Amino acid sequence: MTTGNSMDPRQKIRLFIAGAQKCGTTSLKHYLGEHPSVSTHLQKEFAYFYDDKEFRAGWNAADSKYYGIHSDSIVRIAKNAGLYVKESAVQRLHEHNPDCHIVLLLRNPADRAYSAYQMEKNHGHISDDFSVVKPLLKSRPADDWRYEFFIKMGMYSDYIKTMLNYFPKEQFTFVSYESLQTQPAAVCMNLFETLRIDTSFQPDISVRYNVTHKMHSSAYAKMVTRLLKNDNPLKKVARRLMPRGQDVKLGEMLRNVNKSASKPEKLSDDFRSTLIEFYRPYNEELSALTGLDFNIWNKLSDKL
Repeated sequence: MTTGNSMDPRQKIRLFIAGAQKCGTTSLKHYLGEHPSVSTHLQKEFAYFYDDKEFRAGWNAADSKYYGIHSDSIVRIAKNAGLYVKESAVQRLHEHNPDCHIVLLLRNPADRAYSAYQMEKNHGHISDDFSVVKPLLKSRPADDWRYEFFIKMGMYSDYIKTMLNYFPKEQFTFVSYESLQTQPAAVCMNLFETLRIDTSFQPDISVRYNVTHKMHSSAYAKMVTRLLKNDNPLKKVARRLMPRGQDVKLGEMLRNVNKSASKPEKLSDDFRSTLIEFYRPYNEELSALTGLDFNIWNKLSDKL
Protein backbone atom coordinates (compact mmCIF):
# COMPACT_ATOMS: atom_id res chain seq x y z
CA MET A 1 0.00 0.00 0.00
CA THR A 2 1.31 3.44 -0.91
CA THR A 3 1.72 5.57 2.23
CA GLY A 4 1.73 9.32 2.65
CA ASN A 5 5.49 9.34 3.10
CA SER A 6 6.28 7.28 -0.01
CA MET A 7 3.80 8.65 -2.56
CA ASP A 8 4.48 11.29 -5.17
CA PRO A 9 3.93 14.71 -3.49
CA ARG A 10 1.64 15.66 -6.41
CA GLN A 11 -0.76 12.93 -5.30
CA LYS A 12 -1.20 14.30 -1.81
CA ILE A 13 -4.44 16.06 -0.98
CA ARG A 14 -3.60 19.63 0.00
CA LEU A 15 -7.04 20.70 1.23
CA PHE A 16 -9.85 18.56 2.60
CA ILE A 17 -13.42 19.71 3.16
CA ALA A 18 -14.15 17.43 6.12
CA GLY A 19 -17.72 18.46 6.99
CA ALA A 20 -20.27 19.08 8.04
CA GLN A 21 -23.11 17.35 6.26
CA LYS A 22 -25.85 19.66 4.88
CA CYS A 23 -23.68 22.76 5.39
CA GLY A 24 -22.80 23.64 1.79
CA THR A 25 -19.82 21.33 1.33
CA THR A 26 -20.88 20.23 -2.17
CA SER A 27 -21.20 23.82 -3.36
CA LEU A 28 -17.81 24.76 -1.93
CA LYS A 29 -16.14 21.74 -3.57
CA HIS A 30 -17.57 22.77 -6.95
CA TYR A 31 -16.52 26.42 -6.53
CA LEU A 32 -12.95 25.58 -5.56
CA GLY A 33 -12.76 22.89 -8.24
CA GLU A 34 -13.40 25.45 -10.98
CA HIS A 35 -9.99 27.01 -10.36
CA PRO A 36 -7.56 26.06 -13.17
CA SER A 37 -4.90 25.15 -10.60
CA VAL A 38 -7.19 22.84 -8.65
CA SER A 39 -8.06 19.20 -9.24
CA THR A 40 -10.94 17.54 -7.41
CA HIS A 41 -13.12 14.47 -7.78
CA LEU A 42 -16.37 14.23 -9.75
CA GLN A 43 -17.93 12.06 -7.06
CA LYS A 44 -19.89 13.90 -4.38
CA GLU A 45 -17.82 12.31 -1.60
CA PHE A 46 -14.19 11.18 -1.43
CA ALA A 47 -14.68 7.95 0.52
CA TYR A 48 -11.13 6.54 0.67
CA PHE A 49 -10.29 7.59 4.23
CA TYR A 50 -13.82 7.02 5.54
CA ASP A 51 -14.74 3.69 3.94
CA ASP A 52 -12.82 0.77 5.46
CA LYS A 53 -13.21 -1.49 2.42
CA GLU A 54 -12.03 1.20 0.02
CA PHE A 55 -9.10 2.05 2.29
CA ARG A 56 -8.01 -1.59 2.37
CA ALA A 57 -8.00 -1.63 -1.44
CA GLY A 58 -5.13 0.86 -1.31
CA TRP A 59 -4.28 4.37 -2.44
CA ASN A 60 -3.50 3.51 -6.05
CA ALA A 61 -7.06 2.28 -6.63
CA ALA A 62 -8.49 5.41 -4.99
CA ASP A 63 -6.11 7.67 -6.91
CA SER A 64 -7.29 6.18 -10.20
CA LYS A 65 -10.96 6.28 -9.20
CA TYR A 66 -11.06 9.88 -8.02
CA TYR A 67 -8.33 11.73 -9.89
CA GLY A 68 -7.04 9.77 -12.86
CA ILE A 69 -4.02 11.40 -14.52
CA HIS A 70 -2.47 14.19 -12.46
CA SER A 71 -0.40 17.21 -13.45
CA ASP A 72 2.51 19.05 -11.86
CA SER A 73 0.49 22.28 -11.75
CA ILE A 74 -2.60 20.82 -10.08
CA VAL A 75 -3.43 21.30 -6.40
CA ARG A 76 -5.57 18.44 -5.15
CA ILE A 77 -8.59 18.98 -2.92
CA ALA A 78 -11.17 16.49 -1.65
CA LYS A 79 -14.45 16.48 0.21
CA ASN A 80 -16.26 14.10 2.52
CA ALA A 81 -18.99 15.71 4.59
CA GLY A 82 -18.88 12.97 7.24
CA LEU A 83 -15.14 12.60 7.70
CA TYR A 84 -15.08 14.76 10.82
CA VAL A 85 -17.21 12.30 12.79
CA LYS A 86 -14.94 9.25 12.27
CA GLU A 87 -11.64 9.40 14.14
CA SER A 88 -10.03 6.61 12.13
CA ALA A 89 -10.75 8.59 8.94
CA VAL A 90 -9.13 11.70 10.42
CA GLN A 91 -6.12 9.62 11.43
CA ARG A 92 -5.83 8.16 7.92
CA LEU A 93 -5.94 11.65 6.41
CA HIS A 94 -3.18 12.73 8.77
CA GLU A 95 -1.04 9.75 7.75
CA HIS A 96 -1.67 10.65 4.10
CA ASN A 97 -0.65 14.30 4.56
CA PRO A 98 -0.03 15.79 8.01
CA ASP A 99 0.22 19.23 6.35
CA CYS A 100 -3.26 19.01 4.81
CA HIS A 101 -5.46 22.06 5.36
CA ILE A 102 -8.85 21.18 6.85
CA VAL A 103 -12.02 23.11 6.02
CA LEU A 104 -15.07 22.73 8.24
CA LEU A 105 -18.34 24.31 7.14
CA LEU A 106 -20.63 24.69 10.14
CA ARG A 107 -24.35 25.44 10.21
CA ASN A 108 -26.76 26.09 13.06
CA PRO A 109 -27.03 22.48 14.30
CA ALA A 110 -30.81 22.72 14.76
CA ASP A 111 -31.25 23.61 11.10
CA ARG A 112 -28.59 21.13 10.00
CA ALA A 113 -30.45 18.34 11.81
CA TYR A 114 -33.72 19.14 10.04
CA SER A 115 -32.01 19.46 6.65
CA ALA A 116 -30.30 16.08 7.17
CA TYR A 117 -33.69 14.57 7.99
CA GLN A 118 -35.19 16.01 4.80
CA MET A 119 -32.32 14.56 2.76
CA GLU A 120 -32.76 11.09 4.25
CA LYS A 121 -36.50 11.36 3.67
CA ASN A 122 -35.90 12.27 0.03
CA HIS A 123 -33.61 9.25 -0.33
CA GLY A 124 -36.34 6.99 1.02
CA HIS A 125 -34.45 6.09 4.21
CA ILE A 126 -37.08 7.42 6.61
CA SER A 127 -40.80 8.15 6.39
CA ASP A 128 -41.55 9.17 10.00
CA ASP A 129 -42.20 12.77 10.98
CA PHE A 130 -39.12 14.63 12.25
CA SER A 131 -40.65 14.67 15.73
CA VAL A 132 -39.63 11.01 16.02
CA VAL A 133 -36.13 12.22 17.01
CA LYS A 134 -37.36 14.29 19.96
CA PRO A 135 -37.13 11.45 22.53
CA LEU A 136 -33.58 10.77 21.30
CA LEU A 137 -32.41 14.08 22.77
CA LYS A 138 -32.78 12.53 26.23
CA SER A 139 -32.04 8.86 25.59
CA ARG A 140 -29.06 9.46 23.27
CA PRO A 141 -29.00 5.87 21.96
CA ALA A 142 -25.57 4.95 20.58
CA ASP A 143 -27.03 2.34 18.24
CA ASP A 144 -29.75 4.49 16.62
CA TRP A 145 -28.70 5.84 13.20
CA ARG A 146 -31.26 8.65 13.47
CA TYR A 147 -29.54 9.98 16.58
CA GLU A 148 -26.13 9.68 14.91
CA PHE A 149 -27.18 11.38 11.64
CA PHE A 150 -29.62 14.02 12.81
CA ILE A 151 -28.49 14.95 16.31
CA LYS A 152 -24.93 13.89 17.11
CA MET A 153 -23.39 15.23 13.89
CA GLY A 154 -24.30 18.73 15.10
CA MET A 155 -22.23 18.39 18.29
CA TYR A 156 -19.35 19.98 16.42
CA SER A 157 -17.15 20.76 19.41
CA ASP A 158 -16.86 17.08 20.40
CA TYR A 159 -15.48 16.17 16.98
CA ILE A 160 -13.24 19.21 16.60
CA LYS A 161 -11.52 18.38 19.90
CA THR A 162 -10.69 14.96 18.46
CA MET A 163 -9.46 16.43 15.17
CA LEU A 164 -7.16 18.81 17.05
CA ASN A 165 -5.32 15.75 18.35
CA TYR A 166 -4.17 15.14 14.77
CA PHE A 167 -3.97 18.56 13.11
CA PRO A 168 -2.91 21.89 14.66
CA LYS A 169 -5.50 24.65 14.85
CA GLU A 170 -3.64 26.80 12.31
CA GLN A 171 -4.35 24.16 9.65
CA PHE A 172 -8.12 24.64 10.02
CA THR A 173 -10.46 27.07 8.33
CA PHE A 174 -13.87 27.28 9.99
CA VAL A 175 -16.60 28.69 7.77
CA SER A 176 -20.16 29.36 8.88
CA TYR A 177 -22.96 28.30 6.57
CA GLU A 178 -24.20 31.88 6.69
CA SER A 179 -20.85 33.15 5.36
CA LEU A 180 -20.91 30.74 2.45
CA GLN A 181 -24.47 31.83 1.65
CA THR A 182 -23.78 35.55 1.75
CA GLN A 183 -20.06 35.82 0.84
CA PRO A 184 -19.11 32.75 -1.24
CA ALA A 185 -16.55 34.66 -3.32
CA ALA A 186 -14.71 35.85 -0.20
CA VAL A 187 -14.70 32.33 1.25
CA CYS A 188 -13.19 30.96 -1.97
CA MET A 189 -10.59 33.75 -2.23
CA ASN A 190 -9.46 33.07 1.32
CA LEU A 191 -8.95 29.37 0.54
CA PHE A 192 -7.19 30.13 -2.75
CA GLU A 193 -4.83 32.31 -0.73
CA THR A 194 -4.31 29.47 1.75
CA LEU A 195 -3.40 27.18 -1.16
CA ARG A 196 -1.10 29.89 -2.59
CA ILE A 197 -2.79 29.92 -5.98
CA ASP A 198 -4.18 32.78 -8.05
CA THR A 199 -6.68 34.67 -5.88
CA SER A 200 -8.02 36.73 -8.78
CA PHE A 201 -9.91 33.75 -10.21
CA GLN A 202 -13.67 34.08 -9.82
CA PRO A 203 -15.67 30.82 -9.70
CA ASP A 204 -19.32 30.76 -10.76
CA ILE A 205 -21.00 31.25 -7.39
CA SER A 206 -24.45 31.75 -8.88
CA VAL A 207 -25.16 28.00 -8.72
CA ARG A 208 -26.07 26.24 -5.48
CA TYR A 209 -25.53 22.50 -5.38
CA ASN A 210 -27.35 19.72 -3.52
CA VAL A 211 -30.21 22.00 -2.44
CA THR A 212 -32.96 20.15 -0.59
CA HIS A 213 -36.40 20.22 -2.19
CA LYS A 214 -39.56 18.21 -1.75
CA MET A 215 -39.64 14.93 -3.65
CA HIS A 216 -42.36 13.90 -6.07
CA SER A 217 -42.43 10.21 -5.13
CA SER A 218 -41.11 8.32 -2.10
CA ALA A 219 -41.33 5.03 -4.02
CA TYR A 220 -39.11 6.45 -6.76
CA ALA A 221 -36.66 7.74 -4.14
CA LYS A 222 -36.33 4.27 -2.61
CA MET A 223 -35.85 2.69 -6.05
CA VAL A 224 -33.04 5.11 -6.96
CA THR A 225 -31.36 4.59 -3.58
CA ARG A 226 -31.30 0.83 -4.16
CA LEU A 227 -30.04 1.32 -7.72
CA LEU A 228 -27.15 3.56 -6.65
CA LYS A 229 -25.80 1.27 -3.95
CA ASN A 230 -22.25 0.21 -4.71
CA ASP A 231 -23.10 -3.49 -4.50
CA ASN A 232 -25.93 -3.23 -7.04
CA PRO A 233 -24.99 -5.35 -10.09
CA LEU A 234 -26.50 -2.79 -12.47
CA LYS A 235 -24.31 -0.04 -11.03
CA LYS A 236 -21.22 -2.20 -11.39
CA VAL A 237 -22.05 -2.83 -15.07
CA ALA A 238 -22.71 0.88 -15.67
CA ARG A 239 -19.30 1.79 -14.20
CA ARG A 240 -17.56 -0.58 -16.60
CA LEU A 241 -19.44 0.61 -19.67
CA MET A 242 -19.66 4.36 -19.08
CA PRO A 243 -16.82 6.91 -19.41
CA ARG A 244 -15.12 7.93 -16.17
CA GLY A 245 -17.40 10.05 -14.00
CA GLN A 246 -20.52 9.60 -16.12
CA ASP A 247 -22.01 7.13 -13.64
CA VAL A 248 -21.80 9.88 -11.00
CA LYS A 249 -23.61 12.36 -13.24
CA LEU A 250 -26.26 9.75 -14.06
CA GLY A 251 -26.90 9.15 -10.36
CA GLU A 252 -27.38 12.85 -9.73
CA MET A 253 -29.71 13.13 -12.70
CA LEU A 254 -31.86 10.26 -11.42
CA ARG A 255 -32.17 11.94 -8.03
CA ASN A 256 -32.87 15.38 -9.50
CA VAL A 257 -35.75 14.01 -11.58
CA ASN A 258 -37.59 13.39 -8.32
CA LYS A 259 -37.08 16.91 -6.96
CA SER A 260 -40.02 19.29 -7.10
CA ALA A 261 -39.73 23.08 -7.17
CA SER A 262 -41.11 23.27 -3.63
CA LYS A 263 -38.98 23.50 -0.53
CA PRO A 264 -39.81 21.39 2.56
CA GLU A 265 -42.03 22.79 5.29
CA LYS A 266 -40.13 24.80 7.87
CA LEU A 267 -39.25 23.28 11.20
CA SER A 268 -41.72 24.38 13.85
CA ASP A 269 -40.53 27.11 16.21
CA ASP A 270 -41.38 24.92 19.20
CA PHE A 271 -39.20 21.98 18.16
CA ARG A 272 -36.50 24.29 16.82
CA SER A 273 -36.38 26.00 20.22
CA THR A 274 -35.95 22.58 21.89
CA LEU A 275 -33.06 21.75 19.58
CA ILE A 276 -31.42 25.13 20.13
CA GLU A 277 -31.44 24.63 23.88
CA PHE A 278 -30.00 21.15 23.44
CA TYR A 279 -27.12 22.45 21.33
CA ARG A 280 -26.42 25.59 23.40
CA PRO A 281 -23.49 24.18 25.44
CA TYR A 282 -21.94 22.67 22.31
CA ASN A 283 -22.20 26.00 20.47
CA GLU A 284 -20.58 27.79 23.40
CA GLU A 285 -17.73 25.29 23.46
CA LEU A 286 -17.38 25.58 19.68
CA SER A 287 -16.95 29.35 20.02
CA ALA A 288 -14.25 28.85 22.64
CA LEU A 289 -12.43 26.24 20.54
CA THR A 290 -12.43 28.20 17.29
CA GLY A 291 -12.22 31.76 18.54
CA LEU A 292 -15.28 32.57 16.41
CA ASP A 293 -18.68 33.58 17.74
CA PHE A 294 -21.26 30.89 17.05
CA ASN A 295 -23.50 31.94 19.94
CA ILE A 296 -25.87 33.61 17.47
CA TRP A 297 -27.14 30.07 16.84
CA ASN A 298 -28.56 30.10 20.37
CA LYS A 299 -31.27 32.55 19.28
CA LEU A 300 -34.53 31.28 17.87
CA SER A 301 -34.74 34.11 15.31
CA ASP A 302 -31.48 33.06 13.60
CA LYS A 303 -32.51 30.94 10.62
CA LEU A 304 -31.79 30.82 6.90
